[in-house]
Amino acid sequence: MDSEQARFQVLALSGGGYRGLYTAKILADLEEDIGGPIARRFDLIAGTSIGGILALAVAMEIPAEQMVKLFEQHGQEIFRRRFSLWGIVRAPYSPEPLKRLLSATELFGEKTLGACKHPVIVPAINYSAGQPQLFKTPHHASFKRDHQFRLVDVALATSAAPAYFPRHTFNNNQYVDGGLYANAPGLLALHEAQTFLGQQPESVHMMSIGTMSSKFTADPCRNRNGGTYDWGGIHPANMPKRLFGLSISVQESLCDFMLQHRLGARYVPLDDVLTDERAGAVALDKTNGPAREVLIGAASEKSKICLGREDCQAFLHHHCAPPKFYYGPNAARETQC
Repeated sequence: MDSEQARFQVLALSGGGYRGLYTAKILADLEEDIGGPIARRFDLIAGTSIGGILALAVAMEIPAEQMVKLFEQHGQEIFRRRFSLWGIVRAPYSPEPLKRLLSATELFGEKTLGACKHPVIVPAINYSAGQPQLFKTPHHASFKRDHQFRLVDVALATSAAPAYFPRHTFNNNQYVDGGLYANAPGLLALHEAQTFLGQQPESVHMMSIGTMSSKFTADPCRNRNGGTYDWGGIHPANMPKRLFGLSISVQESLCDFMLQHRLGARYVPLDDVLTDERAGAVALDKTNGPAREVLIGAASEKSKICLGREDCQAFLHHHCAPPKFYYGPNAARETQC
């Protein structure tokens, strides 16, 4: 086996709601540079929440530019507030617009996870069982069930963010956003590569793409009594949103820290920390013009820098081996890489 074949590449996509426009734009720029699907450069794809939706699209070889347009044209539709009594009686956003968009034939339609052309893992939480859930393509002989699930259901399960969207129910279980424990799925992907795909740690190279993550920090001017007003301000519904934001921010920082130790120079993170001036324009559910300007502008600059770096170019020059699927529609044939 030569050095090119020995290199095993992972693409990890973080969650972050509408901030996923940043991720989608970077992917679109990379695809424009290589002139084809970015999935053909990676042996394993992982994504959580909106990153999970993008990961499924990448694994289906749906052009990332198409996902950018979905964000730009339908973001306000997806995050249109409904009556919820400040989020007390129900989630402020309905999942129906996103479900309808993803169910279009040019996106996921009625296709199942087994239709993916490349190995992918997508975290969620099975709230009915109180357990983490990883939806996986059938790239291991023991993965016998998930390939039958619809892509739309997997997408809605991984992106059912608490305090934003209701839980998604299918397969007689209720599911919650995987960002609560794996908003940055890189560590899960590394474990998958080693445990189920037989890769040695030194052969794994990982590119992770974030969502311009905000750092949630204490305001020294606020009270410190730990009540609802302390955490969320005047509206009680803001408390779970801030706790969710703090959870995904800290988890992402921890994952990044550990992957730098585990992989060293073989780990290439692409992300931006929001400045004070731009942080007010961007949020998980902000879809207006200023938010789009910040996300697309920052992504364009980041992709330009990436394309000029040797470590990024090494990822884009890699050609993965044809994946092996044990069940589903792709089990009997090799998928192009």
